[in-house]
Amino acid sequence: MQKIDKSQILSNNYKTWHDSLGDSHPIYNSSSNKHYDDIKMSLLYCQKGLCAYTEEILCDEKYIDTLNWNDVKYNTSLTAEEKNKIQGDLEHFDESLKPQKAWLWDNLFVVHTHINCRVKHTKPIKYILKPDSPTYDPYKYLDFDYETGVFFPNIDLLENEKEEVSYMIEILGLNCLFSQRKKQLQEWKERIEVGLSVNPYRFITAWNMTLKNL
Repeated sequence: MQKIDKSQILSNNYKTWHDSLGDSHPIYNSSSNKHYDDIKMSLLYCQKGLCAYTEEILCDEKYIDTLNWNDVKYNTSLTAEEKNKIQGDLEHFDESLKPQKAWLWDNLFVVHTHINCRVKHTKPIKYILKPDSPTYDPYKYLDFDYETGVFFPNIDLLENEKEEVSYMIEILGLNCLFSQRKKQLQEWKERIEVGLSVNPYRFITAWNMTLKNL
């Protein structure tokens, strides 16, 4: 799970609305909200088109090019077919904030639908693995086993930290796509072994951790 920089909101219409809300937000009405697409696409830009947790691809880079935004909002002149190619759901990292602060930028990510609906859902969280937190560092908190294809807590953590990280690895579904991830990393490893270059476009954290052990 990469560290995510959410300091830039490209959809200024959403930012203006967000900053005007105060402590009580309108009820969460998903894609019915007029700012939904602007929020989702701004987040995907920050996330480089990847699921915030699993690092699986949710959309092609062409959909998050800055040319898709004007001074106010995302250019929504996409065909229905193109919209269907942009995957993922808006996900509230801390569900306890949703009733009062449903549209809080700092609490929103775009994640794989399976993770949002089937894995994490409304489970309580620990902030130790919040990917946009200033203190989050994947190489401090996580390690990766190439042979099994799974993440686990860094062995240098304190015991209470290991417990929290282990819990969040499960809650965020970091190992849900382990078979796809393992197959992809194997292909890249074989390329490296024959002297070819690799430009990873998904599963980047797992790949960087694998590289350290090659």
